[in-house]
Amino acid sequence: MCGIVGFITRPEKGPDLAAAMHRPLLAMAPRGPDDEGVWIDPMAGVALGARRLAVTDLSNDAQQPMVSANGRWHVVFNGHIAGHQALRKRFLAAQPMPSHGDTATLVALISELGFAEVLPLLEGQFAIAAWDAYTETLHLARDRFGVRPLVYGSTTQGFGFASTVRAWSLLPGVDLRLDPRAIDIFSSFGWVPAPMTIYGQARSVLPGERLEVRGNGQVEQEMWWSESAAVELAKDQSTGADAIEAIIDASIREQLEAERGVGLFLSGGIDSSIIASSPAVREAALPAFVATFPDAECFDESNHAQGVADACGLPLTKIDMTDDRIQEAASRLGAAYDEPFADASALPTLALTKEVAQYCTVALSGDGGDELFGGYRRHSVLTLRAALPSPLRFLGGFLGGRLGEALRSPTETEAWATLVRMHPGLDGMDDPIGDVGGLAGALRRDTRLALPGDLLVKMDRAAMDSALEVRTPFLTEAVHAAAWSLPDGQRKPPTTGAGKPMLRQLLKTRVPGIAFDRRKQGFAAPLGDWLRGPLRQWVQSLPLEPIAHLGDPNEHLQSVWSGDDQKLPQLWLCITFAAWSAHNRSMS
Repeated sequence: MCGIVGFITRPEKGPDLAAAMHRPLLAMAPRGPDDEGVWIDPMAGVALGARRLAVTDLSNDAQQPMVSANGRWHVVFNGHIAGHQALRKRFLAAQPMPSHGDTATLVALISELGFAEVLPLLEGQFAIAAWDAYTETLHLARDRFGVRPLVYGSTTQGFGFASTVRAWSLLPGVDLRLDPRAIDIFSSFGWVPAPMTIYGQARSVLPGERLEVRGNGQVEQEMWWSESAAVELAKDQSTGADAIEAIIDASIREQLEAERGVGLFLSGGIDSSIIASSPAVREAALPAFVATFPDAECFDESNHAQGVADACGLPLTKIDMTDDRIQEAASRLGAAYDEPFADASALPTLALTKEVAQYCTVALSGDGGDELFGGYRRHSVLTLRAALPSPLRFLGGFLGGRLGEALRSPTETEAWATLVRMHPGLDGMDDPIGDVGGLAGALRRDTRLALPGDLLVKMDRAAMDSALEVRTPFLTEAVHAAAWSLPDGQRKPPTTGAGKPMLRQLLKTRVPGIAFDRRKQGFAAPLGDWLRGPLRQWVQSLPLEPIAHLGDPNEHLQSVWSGDDQKLPQLWLCITFAAWSAHNRSMS
């Protein structure tokens, strides 16, 4: 895992390139505490930089930026290429390699096959930047599901990219005016969807997208992986339970490559239990970790996690979400998240990942399982909505809350947004799925929008603030295809109990004696109690101001302090925006 950055400028008029790399790399030091590298070609006006977290090759041979044997390609790379050794045997068997790590494999593959041709061969989580010295072209690409971040944009002095929005904002000549539409969408959903960022001049590379940037600043964009085409192709296939189990277990096994400690997050839910019960994890007896909530038992999943850990023979470490840990996490919130981010579970995620990083450098996560196999209760609501004739949907008006609002929403997009957003907003995000409804539409919107915009951002920024690399075995092309080959009945979403019948059936044989039919709990937080207790002083220190349509946060704060959580979503949106703004001003 790394933090990467680069800049292209006019050689005769551009800024000092070494100085241009310094501040962005310093900002990304937590992402890569082990090493820093810079490559500059002053004649071409290009610089690449990387902060490195050494995982698969700890030697200096794996330093970045890395150059190809023929000198043509200079590459910086953030992430992990799963199964890269098999790619070496297939395409590079006759070539001497400078390192046994995945970066060297990637550079040699690009040199041998070409940048665009390599991408479909790659599995894992990655953001890649490669400078072609022969054509003076910069190539950028992001993995299929957007696990690893990559931001780009033009400035008054050139063109730059970086792993984070904050690192990009420190490049020469950037325009730091905020995007009003991004603020509006944040004030509704609590996160900013790609390709937008909080800054008007910065854009996020979409999951599955690649860019070519010429020396004159001309940008060409192309989707190298099509989610919609992959879904349609998978629907024509049929994959049995045994085959799906083998595909998932193979993905888990490939994610274990590391020369430093590997562990896993274990909630005792379906997805993390699939990982915990895999043969490779059990054989290695990997350490597992779970957050506990001593003062809020309804949020505590540690008993479930302990049962699964015992059944799988894994050591389990329980990490208490104490007042001290939550206060410390809140103090890092504005720094760890490079854009405003209001998912309340970011706080315990920050606290948990910091502690896990004391034990290991890599951790496996079950992120993506719900989006592929139908694990959220909103999937049931949207499936029901699609089954109802249009006149009957308006009967939702007799139902209160989000359920009724979703049923009577005029479009599939609005129905989904009603169940995802924190607060009704002035603007909706662009929908790449169109008018697809029902379970298929819900899963695809989650995969294209909420997963890369919310859940993966939450984990990446929190974990990398403590130099912890998180890998996601469910988010591979093979697992995605297997999931979409299932009929809807095998991905039946939860109603009163658990969903994902295919995965639950697998767990009956993998972890016998444990029932996985409990209602999905999710990783949530007792936010109101924290704001009235351990976070009270921290909130008082923030410059709370109204944003968008959310009303007066100071009035909301008084209501929450008095025990009324009705305005808690609006308050937390304002709090997180203020925490980000305060840190941003200090960086400037």
